[in-house]
Amino acid sequence: MDQVQVGVFLDISYRADLDVLVTRWLRPVDLPELQAGYEQILAASQARNCRRWLIDVRRRYNTHQLGAHWMMSSLLPRLEPALGGRTWLAYLLAPLYLRDSAADSAFPPPSYFEGKPFIGERFTEESAAIEWLYTDAF
Repeated sequence: MDQVQVGVFLDISYRADLDVLVTRWLRPVDLPELQAGYEQILAASQARNCRRWLIDVRRRYNTHQLGAHWMMSSLLPRLEPALGGRTWLAYLLAPLYLRDSAADSAFPPPSYFEGKPFIGERFTEESAAIEWLYTDAF
């Protein structure tokens, strides 16, 4: 993979008061940037031992079918071994994005997450996303 400057398209911060890793995609990305960004998110999460992620994709816009496949086949299966337990991924999207058929087909249905050591959900409001991150006890 080519060297990618993650800071150009992704901001990662840790909210110690909530024990939430907050990531904000700053622009649309291609597949190598998407992969590099999620690798940085995983590394930051490991450094903080944080399994609650708020992922703001409102400025990223693009739905990446290959990226979704990579996440489900490569990234998500590594979360439990890397982080030691179930990981919650709350995606913050613009309301218009939720009505996008490409976005719907890229995001797995709720049944996909059953019995898996990770779970994801989509939101249009940050407060609802953060509340959801605390719906299940670790």
